[in-house]
Amino acid sequence: MPMCEILETFKGSQDGRYTETFEAGTTVEVSEYLIPLAPKGALRRVGEVAPVVENKATITTATRHKK
Repeated sequence: MPMCEILETFKGSQDGRYTETFEAGTTVEVSEYLIPLAPKGALRRVGEVAPVVENKATITTATRHKK
């Protein structure tokens, strides 16, 4: 089971049978069963690096043509 940092407190089940509370600010082993079922943003695998989002916005200057 991978180690995960709990970012938000939530209740979940490691095995689909017994529920337990995962407290924010702790680091615990979380089963592969629970990871996809946990609330979005509630946990992060320890050692996992957040993806880098590159800004690819294009800036253009608009000019008006005189009639």
